[in-house]
Amino acid sequence: MRRRLILVGVLAVALAGCGGSSTPSPSASGLESSAPSTGASSSAAPLASALPTPAPTSATPVAGADATAVCDGISLRKLPKATGARVKSINTGTVVHVAARVTGTAYTAGACGNSGDTWLKIDKVGGKTAKAAFGVSYVYAAAGFFQ
Repeated sequence: MRRRLILVGVLAVALAGCGGSSTPSPSASGLESSAPSTGASSSAAPLASALPTPAPTSATPVAGADATAVCDGISLRKLPKATGARVKSINTGTVVHVAARVTGTAYTAGACGNSGDTWLKIDKVGGKTAKAAFGVSYVYAAAGFFQ
């Protein structure tokens, strides 16, 4: 029983680190956490099953177009998965340019956005290239947090 409680605690902390929450398999332990709806940090997040299912936003952005962040605390990562190293967190209204849509690990959006496994391969953030801003050609973000 104690192992289960520890596992649940570890998963809760991991869920908070992906700019939303993640399903248990792609944990993001070891990363600072951000709550997408407020931008506030916390050491733990509620389990995904306890969160309400959000109403769908507009269609997921397409490759070659700009997309706008609809949540605070969205993580930009080096890889299209919740365990990918976090490069930066962005907030509502930040405009990114989508170079491609890719399949990565599944994520649960929680109270903001839509859950899924589609990630945006981003080459510009706020008008700056990813290379100039972060030193990498592309960053990735969970597509469910953009429109």
